Amino acid sequence: MTLLLNNAEMAQLISMRECVDILEEAYREHGFGRAAHRRRSNITVPLGEGKTYVFANFEGTVIKSGYHAIRLRSDVNEWLPEGGGRTTKWASRPGLFCGLALLYNIHTGELEGILNDGYLQVMRVGATSAVAGKYLSREDAAAVGIIGAGNQARSHAEAMCAIRPIRKIRVTSLRRESRAAFAREMEPKLKVEIAPVDSAEEAFAGSDIVCLCTDSSEPFVRPEWIEPGMFVASSRPFGEVGREALAFFDIAVAHERGFTPQLKPAESARKYSDAPGVRENKDEKLLPSNTLAELCAGKISGRTRPGQRCYFANNEGHGIQFSAAGAFVLRRAREMRIGRELPTEWFLQDITT
Repeated sequence: MTLLLNNAEMAQLISMRECVDILEEAYREHGFGRAAHRRRSNITVPLGEGKTYVFANFEGTVIKSGYHAIRLRSDVNEWLPEGGGRTTKWASRPGLFCGLALLYNIHTGELEGILNDGYLQVMRVGATSAVAGKYLSREDAAAVGIIGAGNQARSHAEAMCAIRPIRKIRVTSLRRESRAAFAREMEPKLKVEIAPVDSAEEAFAGSDIVCLCTDSSEPFVRPEWIEPGMFVASSRPFGEVGREALAFFDIAVAHERGFTPQLKPAESARKYSDAPGVRENKDEKLLPSNTLAELCAGKISGRTRPGQRCYFANNEGHGIQFSAAGAFVLRRAREMRIGRELPTEWFLQDITT
């Protein structure tokens, strides 16, 4: 039978700590060549009146998981009239979204799982930064600074508390009410002190780990904020962290190599060409020279000294995340008899090409 799972059900099936461990193993497998993935592709269709239809997908297989996963997302993107170039996205109506992860058994070819992707997709981003944090942050890291107060900020806070003995979190965001709401919600959940602060500089000050969870396309991190021994994780690489700041890191690792930073056209890829952990190819596109898969497989070194400044660019979605974490969720759901069963025959046919 093919299992259909919604977000509320998946919240019962996997913890952040489990997700971190699952993804660490997945990236280790990837580092040893026992995984495959296709990078994200977008189809964009202009609709007029400030609206665009976007269909996005990526996919991947961790052989050990037994499943191939494809994550699909269908959105209407709409420019905000007072948003300063920002957009909102929705499906059906604002506040609803259409995202799925499909899981195929690589040994039978059958579709075995259909998952709403919301809960898992937010968790896997924070968990991926935490996998990097296991190698790049100090083991005694106790203070976290978070820039941003949305879903990714919540995921990153939970993920860092899962891997390190965090005692205090400082959070800032553009809106005072957002960071106050973050503190009210997350302090009892994480059982750590959470202090809303007024600026990114205050969130950086004295932090062992800093998580950048904004939608900024302009660099705002100042080199003088990056203290010895600090680990910084960015979910929007080379947007939040510019060349000057990047040059201060002793170790720079990217989620995956082979992407072009999100820059204004006039800035070009040369903007970060002299930063550590970054190299140019003959097409003048910047490619991070070290990846998370290589880090987990022991092919490159993580932090070797307490005072090193380390950076992780969590630069794109990855199908192996859904292959590994999705397989775990699917198996546990069957064990716990959670979800709705659909006849697998509905998704099979007797006509081929």
